[in-house]
Amino acid sequence: MTDAPPRPGSPDLVASFFTLSGAGFAEPPRHSFAARCAAAAAAGFAGIGLHADDLARTVEAGLPVPEMKAVLRDHGLSVVEIEFLGGWTDLAPGVSAPSAAAIEAVAHEFGGRHVSAGVFRGDVALDAAAAAAALRAHADRLARLDLLVAVEAFPWSALGRVETAIDLVRRSGAANAGIMVDVWHFANTGATVELLADLPGAGIAAVQLNDGPLVHEDFLTAARTRRALPGRGDLDVVGVVRAVRSAGFDGPWCVEVNTPEFRALPVAEAARLAADTSRAVLRAAGVG
Repeated sequence: MTDAPPRPGSPDLVASFFTLSGAGFAEPPRHSFAARCAAAAAAGFAGIGLHADDLARTVEAGLPVPEMKAVLRDHGLSVVEIEFLGGWTDLAPGVSAPSAAAIEAVAHEFGGRHVSAGVFRGDVALDAAAAAAALRAHADRLARLDLLVAVEAFPWSALGRVETAIDLVRRSGAANAGIMVDVWHFANTGATVELLADLPGAGIAAVQLNDGPLVHEDFLTAARTRRALPGRGDLDVVGVVRAVRSAGFDGPWCVEVNTPEFRALPVAEAARLAADTSRAVLRAAGVG
């Protein structure tokens, strides 16, 4: 893992993968790995997120792993967040999620701090006991790579409430599993900051800053098209930051923004806007 130098006088910010991809969710990135790193560093980010699929894609595009490491090193960046552990809740004992091997490959090469995990599908009921056992098995594997597992509730999915995510972490008994507080998802699942007290496992394993409207239908479309820059929406981003700080979280602060207008921007401008708005929200919350 490359060690990024601290940014003096500023909390550590991390550009989540989709923030600088220049593409929609489930689409290949429009901007190259090198371009994303250059833009992130110029905007003052200390780290980036990497989707597990993007490792093979970047190598196939002609940038081998040693050169990827050199790009990170030259820009003073580290890989902090690895996306995305899905398809794990209904697996038979001993079976790994489809993305597990790719996630581990990223961690072996670049290190990392946490892996985001969740459930996209909403058409299959969640078996809490089986899901908790699967979470424990995956968390144990990732613990060997010094990774946290940040379990995220999506309002359209079988794991649709933060309370359910907390219950799965508690049932799993995994010390390195906790919850992901993505501001948009947190608000749109109906969660309140009172849920952040006395969390099991790793507690708040990760935070993703963003903003947008409070919606009441078609959550998936809204999540992929209306997750706006921090402070540029209707949600109480400052209040969430204060709450996670009170619960003991002290960063790093990931930024996950992806609207059609935002992803159409040049990557350098997108990085600058994401960093500037996030710092403004953190300052308003008394961080940094």
